[in-house]
Parts: sequence; structure tokens; C-alpha cells
Amino acid sequence: MKTLYLDCSMGASGDMLVSALFDLVDDKTAAEEKIGAIAAMLPGVGFKISEETRGAISGLHTSVRIGGEEEHAPDGDHSHHHHSHHHHSLQDIMDLLKTVPGSEQVKADTIDVYNLIANAESKAHGEVVELIHFHELGAYDAIFDVAAVCTLFEMIGADNIVASPVNVGGGSVKTEHGLIPVPAPATAFLLEGIPTYGDGELLFELCTPTGAALIKKFANSFGPQPVMVVDTIGYGLGKMEFPSRPNILRGLLGYGDDVRDIHPNEEVVELSCNIDDMTGEQLGGAAEILRSEGALDVSFIPITGKKSRPGVILQCICSLNDETKMVKLILEHTSTFGVRGRQMFRYALEREFTTRADGVVIKHGKGFGVEKSKEEFDTTFLYRVQ
Repeated sequence: MKTLYLDCSMGASGDMLVSALFDLVDDKTAAEEKIGAIAAMLPGVGFKISEETRGAISGLHTSVRIGGEEEHAPDGDHSHHHHSHHHHSLQDIMDLLKTVPGSEQVKADTIDVYNLIANAESKAHGEVVELIHFHELGAYDAIFDVAAVCTLFEMIGADNIVASPVNVGGGSVKTEHGLIPVPAPATAFLLEGIPTYGDGELLFELCTPTGAALIKKFANSFGPQPVMVVDTIGYGLGKMEFPSRPNILRGLLGYGDDVRDIHPNEEVVELSCNIDDMTGEQLGGAAEILRSEGALDVSFIPITGKKSRPGVILQCICSLNDETKMVKLILEHTSTFGVRGRQMFRYALEREFTTRADGVVIKHGKGFGVEKSKEEFDTTFLYRVQ
């Protein structure tokens, strides 16, 4: 299993992640071209990845320039470091993200990260998420950081990404709204569910909203470095220098095949209900409706119901985002008066479909050190009939 471990003992920011991941990729020429294409789509944005030192450690530092001037935020954080009076609405940002150069996966990942940021800002400021606005300069350099990191994660192609507990720093940070405690409110919301700790020595903002959102999106689990054979080490250097310790984010890339290192990569909801008063045709029709509306899986388990009537447990697996929709569909298209639900983890291979010249569709799966392929029965059957 290809494993990436992110050491966030000095926090996390967008530029530090760009630098550490760039240091890990094999084809740096291709990586620079892909990142350069992202910068080229953003008005006035330029970047430079250079080798520098922090303390006694050598690594890479990424500086982003807009209109010829370097941004002063650690990672282009849009909320706390910029004073431009020009703003972009969330819809403006989302429209721009749809044009990010790269694969559809990179576009989707970039949009996911920005949705995380927007939702956190919405909670922090008590505004409807659609009304959140981003400072113009901060929007551009943060978009660069997020899209570049998503691109580099795709190029690295790790099956398992583990992060250490995140050092958030300490003290307070000066913003246009006055002094606010570290971690900043939006960062704190983004780090919900992630192990973090404060630093009593370094009274600075070590983890920014952009860094927190990227870690939340990509890390499968958190804790100490898993058992792995390390092949490559990448060092991303932060902008600030501290006399007591180097300001770095370290990435360790290698392989581990211990079963204890396998972690779930999806969260899903299992919805279920008992039914003993519907025909097979009605149940089949309800299952097809659920599948057509995005259910990941629908199945029936035979049971004995009330009054000893034969029945089934309808079991529907869906994504967290589809839970409300699926509950409504089950209540609408079956005879049940109630639906049970529980959240669970899922170990899912990445899937890709290709079509052979004869029209047969092949499903490919990859992940957790496993690769497999299988002909889709319906297309295989049709081909043989013809």
C-alpha cells in the first residue's frame, strides 16, 4: 500500500503543503507545468518554488505573487490577512474552480475543499453559506494553493494518507475584525473531529483555514507514523522563521502492507426498515427508484415479521449528503412508517470504467494495495447474444 504520512507538528498551511508535496513527486517538470497552468488562469498570479533552509533543515518554499507583489499570509488565507475592498461571492469562486486545469478529480477535490472552507466561514460569522464573500487577493492565492495541492495529491497517488495531530499554535492573531484567539474560528470549525493541540511556546497561528481544509479533505486517519518503508521525504518550509525550531511540514512517502495500516476512506449511512405487507414487484420498484436517485446499494434480507408474516429488511446504503433524500424516498415508496439509520465507515476501491472495442464494459478497482478488473455482466451478455 502506497502510504503518505504528513507530520503537522508545526501546523499546516497551503503553501507548506504545496512545497512538501512538490518535493515528493517524481516528475517535477510535469508538476511545475501543471501548477503553472493553474497560476496562468488566475489574474496576475505568479509563483516560485525555491530551495531554502529553516534552522538546519533544507527544503522547498513556495511564494505566491499577485500583480508582482508577494502575499504576506502564510498560505493566502482569505479571512485574516488581506485588506482588499474587492470581493468574490462563493458562486464566483465555484464558477472559477470549474475551470481549474487538470482532471475532473482535481476539479472535484478543489471544489470540495472550498465548500469546507465556505461552510466553516459560514459557521464562524453566522452568515448563510451562499452569502460568504472572499477577499479578491486572498481568493486568488488560496485558489492557487488549494488547486496545486489537489493536483500534487493526484500525482502522488497515495492509497493511504495519515496525518499527525495538528499543532494549531497559540496566542491570538490580528485581523480586520480585531484580535481573535488561535485557532481562528473558521480554522477551529474545520478541525472538528481532528486531533489537535496548542503550542505554549509559539504564540502564532500555525494552522490556517486553507491548511486545515486540505488536511480534513485528504487525510484518512490521524496519529503517529504507521509502519511503513519510507522511500522519499519532502520538506515544505513555512514563511516565518522561529529561533527555537524549524518551521516545516514534512511528508514521508513509502509503502506499508500491514493490515493495521488499512483505514476506511468513505463515510456512509445505512438506512433500514422492516416490511411485511408489500409484494415482490412493489419492493423491486422501490429499490430501482432508490438506485436511480443515487443509492450506493439496496438489498433485501428475509425475516419473519409481526403476526409471523414473512417479510424483508430493506437495507439502503447511501452517502452522508443523500441521507435526507433517501429517507424521504423510502417513506414515500414503501409501506413503512419509520426508517432506522446509522453512520458507518466503508473501505472502497477507486473505480474506473473502460469500454472494449466489442462494447463490453470493464470495471477496474484500485486501492489498499489491491488491483482488480471485471467484465460487467450486462454488456458481456448482450455481446454474446449478438
